[in-house]
Amino acid sequence: MRFFEFADTDSGIDKFVMILRNFVGRAASKKVPAKMNWNGLQKIAQDSGFEFAADYETFKSMYDSNPAIQNLVKNFNNQGIELNVPGAPDEEPKGDGTQTPQDSQAAVDKMAASAAPKQLKAQA
Repeated sequence: MRFFEFADTDSGIDKFVMILRNFVGRAASKKVPAKMNWNGLQKIAQDSGFEFAADYETFKSMYDSNPAIQNLVKNFNNQGIELNVPGAPDEEPKGDGTQTPQDSQAAVDKMAASAAPKQLKAQA
């Protein structure tokens, strides 16, 4: 089934919304952003039992006409979509050496874990 064929049916939209909700749930459990390009979104739909031609124009018409999709999608452009994931950071970590608070805490935990055996050995 092509995207434009099921876009007019409620069951097709419901399946699409369910796929998006599953990805939001997975990303929320990991507290990470969820982004998909058009090819990836098309592949996910095919793996779920139906196929469609995903592209910006077609998605925009669905987005504009469906409040459920509007609630699930944070942003979309000609590259793909970004889902609205509760609890996820607004941005992905930058590769410029800056750290988020979670990165800083992970570094402290790692240092403490490596120092603990040395401290225990010194006290024994």
